Amino acid sequence: MATALENKNESANENPIEEHAEETVLVDRLPEALRVSRFTFFTVCILSLSFLLFSSLPLWHTDIWGHLAYGKLIWETGGIPAFEPLVPLSSGMSFIDTAWLSQIFGFETYQLFGVAGLKFLYAAAITICLGLLIFRVQKRTDSFFWSLICISGFLLCDWKQVGIVRPQLAGLVCFVLLFSILNARPWRRSYWFLTTGLFVLWANLHGSFPVGLGLIGCFLAGRAVDVGRKSGSWKAMFQDSVTRRYFLLLELSAIAVLVNPYGLQLYPEVFAFSSNPNLAELVEWNPLTLRMYQGKMAALLALLLVIACRLTPRRIATAEVLLLVGLGTAAMWSSRMIIWWAPVAAYYLALHGAAIWGHKLKRLADESEESEIHYAGKWTIVSVGVIWICFAITPMGSQLLHGKQVDFEKSVSGSTPIGAVNYLKEKQIQGQLFNSMELGDYLLWDGSEKASIFANSHVHLLPREVWNHYLTIINLGSGWDELLERYGVNTVVVDLPRRNNLVRALEKDEKWRVGYQDGRSAVLLRNDPIQ
Repeated sequence: MATALENKNESANENPIEEHAEETVLVDRLPEALRVSRFTFFTVCILSLSFLLFSSLPLWHTDIWGHLAYGKLIWETGGIPAFEPLVPLSSGMSFIDTAWLSQIFGFETYQLFGVAGLKFLYAAAITICLGLLIFRVQKRTDSFFWSLICISGFLLCDWKQVGIVRPQLAGLVCFVLLFSILNARPWRRSYWFLTTGLFVLWANLHGSFPVGLGLIGCFLAGRAVDVGRKSGSWKAMFQDSVTRRYFLLLELSAIAVLVNPYGLQLYPEVFAFSSNPNLAELVEWNPLTLRMYQGKMAALLALLLVIACRLTPRRIATAEVLLLVGLGTAAMWSSRMIIWWAPVAAYYLALHGAAIWGHKLKRLADESEESEIHYAGKWTIVSVGVIWICFAITPMGSQLLHGKQVDFEKSVSGSTPIGAVNYLKEKQIQGQLFNSMELGDYLLWDGSEKASIFANSHVHLLPREVWNHYLTIINLGSGWDELLERYGVNTVVVDLPRRNNLVRALEKDEKWRVGYQDGRSAVLLRNDPIQ
């Protein structure tokens, strides 16, 4: 009896303790659908910091302002002009605006949010590209480290290209998204609609959509070659479902491009653009060399890729070779094309690097159990907090959440001719200007409405003779001063210190005087204006 009573008392004493212990255990009450993994948290941190970084960079002074000027014109007139509308010296030149949708969207964003909105779009475009690359590499390698290697290689190689805000960034987002879709496993039915809609947008956002068609073409040709080699019969490629899928996808994408204001005319215009002789004088359209920063980075990335391909246990698909060689050759022909090669090269470097690393550690991996991925509400909460904090301290976040207006001068590059433009408007300068091509876009956007610029970044729209005259004047070629008189130029606006030679030459000429000068730009006026 005593023993039974003691056991009853002990069990009675133990139950409250156990119940109390269970009550003190924290329970994750967040719905499972909202829980994320630690990998997702780290990815959010990287992308949030990247968004913060690119939001803080000053807007480059070329391209963006000219595109906003065209966007403003299209929005206000309700249509795309048939001829060049903003540069009088290009009057009568056919105007096929391949970036009209980007221009309108950029202008409306500026109207609503000012320069903070432009910074938001800029940072968002690059962050989306980084996120897509991280996601796809992680899916293929299950490695956060190699995902970081991928985006690091991409940014280092394309830093010069992504540093300039222009519609090409919209094309880059479309390209990386398409590349991610084509590398997805398994293929989903929704990808048909997504890819078709993507090309409809791409054809109106930027004229780089042929690169996307070439991307699909490489996957098509590569798959056909691989199937033919493996089966020993080239007829097998016609029976392969994946090959037929790529072929149909290429056809649908090529047709989707026709949903644009110009229809079929867009194709010849885009292909003719790259062969325009005016572009040959621009550094960014010159062949890629080791003298360029991006040339050095591309050579380093290519070297690492060659080593990785030599050591990798992973099978190298024909499509991979076609992409790397094709886009690499295009980049060597024109350095501007490196923007498409870099994400592809960085992606495959990460895949081969992960395969090599996994092969070296295969014995250890076989001996250990596969670690389970844990999803927890705490990672969700912390991730949301990181996103909120990083957004709150960006220019857009400060403006929306705190009502703090962004300082325009601090938000643009140091080469933006703010002082020179203010001087032109204050003095009500009229007539034909001569200006550095690099300053033409900002002069179009914020310059005097009564003054006409000589050139802007759309040099392909200038008649060949006018462009040659521009080069003669800017480089102090033979008869440069006579050309200024021939065009009736009474005002010269150039960037400093790049054009110091032209400024000094005009200063020595008694016909000219310096009207305005700062560390960014100079305005020179003719003493006896040509009427």
